[in-house]
Amino acid sequence: MIREGRPQDRPAVRGLQQYLPEPAPELLAPVAGGSLFVSTASGAVVGYLLWFPGEPVYAAELVVHPDYRRQGRGRALFQALFDRLDPGRAVVLRVAAENEAAQGLYHELGFERVAVEPDAYDDGAGYLLRAVVDDG
Repeated sequence: MIREGRPQDRPAVRGLQQYLPEPAPELLAPVAGGSLFVSTASGAVVGYLLWFPGEPVYAAELVVHPDYRRQGRGRALFQALFDRLDPGRAVVLRVAAENEAAQGLYHELGFERVAVEPDAYDDGAGYLLRAVVDDG
């Protein structure tokens, strides 16, 4: 199940950040202004998408616990975001150049590479990807 995040979800989300190569816990602070969708299984938070409104919308973090990957949860989290946005809105994100699994998902969701960022991550390059929300 996908739902909007709640303040009580933050500890579980902080725990999921350990699966990111470069987590940014400061992004979870309420003052940061981000919005959160969570994926749950048996009531527990097993994944999340943290995003920030703007032009373009910025998808800052996507994490699904390893035990729940390959079940469509990442796709469903992004679909919740796309459903929230008006057609024609752009969404951008960064992905590590070596993270081919994530890149495959993002490509399937309609993201295209718009820039290479050689120093995006402490351990290497990243790509800036962009998708435009369609009306269907």
